Amino acid sequence: MWRAVAAAAASAPARTLCRVPPPPPPWRAVSVAVTPAAGLADERVETRVAGLGPGQPVTLRAVAADERGCLFQSCAHYRADSRGELHLGTDASHGGDYTGVEPMGLFWSLAPAGMERPYQRLVPRSTGTPMKVEMLVHQGHSQSSAIPGPVVAKAEVERWFTAPGVRRIRLKEGGVRGSLFLPPGDGPFPGVIDMYGDEGGLIEFRSSLLATRGFAALSLPYFDFEDLPKVMKEFKLEYFEEAARFLQRHPKVKGPGVGVIGTGKGAELALSMITFLPEVVAAVSISGCSSNTVADLHYGEMTLPGLRFDMNKVSVSDAGVFDTFEALDDPTNPANSPSTIPIEKAEGHFLLVVGEDDRMWKSSLYAELAIGRLRQHGKENFELLSYPGAGHRIDPPSTPFCQAKATTIKEALAKWEEKNGQKASEAKEVKLYGQIPPVERMDESLSMLVNCEKLSLSTNCIERIANLNSLKNLRILSLGRNNIKNLNGLEAVADTLEELWISYNFIEKLRGIRVMKKLKVLYMSNNLVKDWAEFVRLAELPLLEDLVFVGNPLQEKYASDQKNNWIEEATKRVPKLKKLDGILVIKEEEEDEGAN
Repeated sequence: MWRAVAAAAASAPARTLCRVPPPPPPWRAVSVAVTPAAGLADERVETRVAGLGPGQPVTLRAVAADERGCLFQSCAHYRADSRGELHLGTDASHGGDYTGVEPMGLFWSLAPAGMERPYQRLVPRSTGTPMKVEMLVHQGHSQSSAIPGPVVAKAEVERWFTAPGVRRIRLKEGGVRGSLFLPPGDGPFPGVIDMYGDEGGLIEFRSSLLATRGFAALSLPYFDFEDLPKVMKEFKLEYFEEAARFLQRHPKVKGPGVGVIGTGKGAELALSMITFLPEVVAAVSISGCSSNTVADLHYGEMTLPGLRFDMNKVSVSDAGVFDTFEALDDPTNPANSPSTIPIEKAEGHFLLVVGEDDRMWKSSLYAELAIGRLRQHGKENFELLSYPGAGHRIDPPSTPFCQAKATTIKEALAKWEEKNGQKASEAKEVKLYGQIPPVERMDESLSMLVNCEKLSLSTNCIERIANLNSLKNLRILSLGRNNIKNLNGLEAVADTLEELWISYNFIEKLRGIRVMKKLKVLYMSNNLVKDWAEFVRLAELPLLEDLVFVGNPLQEKYASDQKNNWIEEATKRVPKLKKLDGILVIKEEEEDEGAN
């Protein structure tokens, strides 16, 4: 009996251990399909993965680069269904940069890769070329900061910001500047003026997308562009009136009026335009204030003073990000009532769009104030869109998320003063390098550095040299590792600057360098200078003696050519150099003297 029990007990696990596993399914290559493979940037795509094992864990990763070569990426964790398939439109992410069902999550969560400066924005600089995104499927689950598993499938997607047939017309019409985007066809089309916030310059991608949707869209800059004011000091509404009249009267635009859409400062200007200009009949305010801010606004004899930011009320997070939520003057304070925009005078319609987690300023409160003012005057000509969890920057659908606003020079100086216990206006050396988030503009706050002899702004995201006019004592300027493309703006310090450190930028032309008559040291390695015609401009600098030029295409070409000597060729063209790329230059006459 006991033998029988023992045999039965032994036989069950034996059968289990010896059971032959089912044959594997027929081999299939893993594939990822994104449709459409080329489409408009504000359109949804369908992403599907096939050929996986049932329940197989994978990481989907998106990778893109901007025009400067800065790398952005995102990732999400998925598990295949019983058929070995994934569909991002119905399947949930279990981790990574987002969770839940997010068909476009890999696009809107794109952020600077680990080796890049944090808090940069993936914003298209050109509307004529697509943003290319590579979609990768990796084995297993891995975070953005970790080395991903092997790639089992990949595909490329093109995200276009303009449709075939859309025309872009650069404007210099009277005082109006900007770009007009017209849809294909004869029209007429509804007209809309498009303005962004305090970034300055010309931002076109929203206008080009509006044109693809049938609007005649005027991308309107209002400072820091061509001959417009360089800084937000004061504005005249007549400039915006001229733009509205131009668009309203354009033969491709149907009347009777035009609309305006704005973000941040642009939203606030949109509210003023619909209030005072009869040509404007609709306004979309995205994260705007119901009062005029920062810069005074004039229209004829009327002036709306700008509310100011109190830097003492700015806080800094552990990550070094500025929180300006409490810093703007309180618009509900009766003392600030002259800044209130009297929107009850407007006859058109308002669309107010806010993010309830806006830390730039209290855009939800400002929308409530605007609505209260309209209702106080018996008006219901508004609609409010309020998004929980959204921040200040609300862009077209699937635009990569903007994690933080760029640091301003004013904010960077406030942080420097707090750290160093010294007034920036009295300092001889000021270090503003490696700001988090990075500095994007050399703004008017630099004017306070009247005693500065050495200024460092390296390792930021600056694109243009500007606002150095008040730095009459500047001897050393460090601008390495930025996004600078030319040397315009240096003329302001031509009488004093002795050293310029500007390596790792995107400078191809040296036009304008000749004004730097005091310059002795120029470090400009790893830029884009590629021909001798530009290099010989350095010979016009009478005092230049120390040059670092390694890593430019011109130097790399000659350094790799065994038949030519880079040092010899370069010093032949700029004979006054004493040191080139860290090597002392010995002239033939010096060698002869040594021999004698």
